[in-house]
Amino acid sequence: MSRPNSRDPEKDPAAALGQTLKRLREAAGIPTWAAAGTRIGYGEDLIRKGESGAQVPSEVPFLKLLQLYQVPDLMRPTVIDMWKLARKAKGPIPEYFELYIEREKLSTFLRLWGLLLVPGPLQTYEYAHAIFLGAGLDEDAAAEKAAARVERGAIVHGPNAANVTALIYEPVLTLRVGTPQVMVGQVAYLLKMSQRRNAILQVVPADGYFPGLDGEFAIVSGPEIPDTVDMVTVEDHVTDDPAAVRTVAALFDEIRSYARNAKESRSLLMEADERWNSQQ
Repeated sequence: MSRPNSRDPEKDPAAALGQTLKRLREAAGIPTWAAAGTRIGYGEDLIRKGESGAQVPSEVPFLKLLQLYQVPDLMRPTVIDMWKLARKAKGPIPEYFELYIEREKLSTFLRLWGLLLVPGPLQTYEYAHAIFLGAGLDEDAAAEKAAARVERGAIVHGPNAANVTALIYEPVLTLRVGTPQVMVGQVAYLLKMSQRRNAILQVVPADGYFPGLDGEFAIVSGPEIPDTVDMVTVEDHVTDDPAAVRTVAALFDEIRSYARNAKESRSLLMEADERWNSQQ
């Protein structure tokens, strides 16, 4: 059953779009979020967040919804204009993630665990762009989100750069994201970062089960902020609850005990660099 929308459609373009999408769904005789999601090949969560204004659907599912709801040709351009306005107003950073982003900017220490992908602050634009395209975003949205991700990476550069310790699961270095050329650039960037005094990059070999296989996470710390965690499991979850942070910090140390040291990790990065260069 749908819940009331606490956002003001008169002030929030995403909420206005969500209200319209809800009305269109109901007018189409589709009673639930789950039913709509199933019929376009997406989860219930996408429909729910879209109708509440918490998230603006990307282009592909949005157009599928218009088709599913049989939006009349006369009305269709108006709804598309609402979607464009909502996407522009929402920006590239999801609402739930804003707290983490603000604290990341004030952090002096970053602890990153990259299980499936290179951790966000260490991604190149091309690598991030390929990820977002692969997730189904259109070109404009993928470019916007990739640019925002690279902007976040500025935290590890400059005279006041944060200290970063990144643990990267070895299969990340062999998983092709985009083209081999994209991977060459990404691995080269990791090698460059591994030589910075404020960065420690360690590779965790794929030698069987070890703690940390349940999901990626990042921890930001600093004198002006409480330690804050972004955990990636089924969906992202940001928290500064002390007990949760302690648990994740302990897990980071445990994962690190399985990692190669900095010198050995750099050798693994160089091997990955050679492999990707040979595939160009």
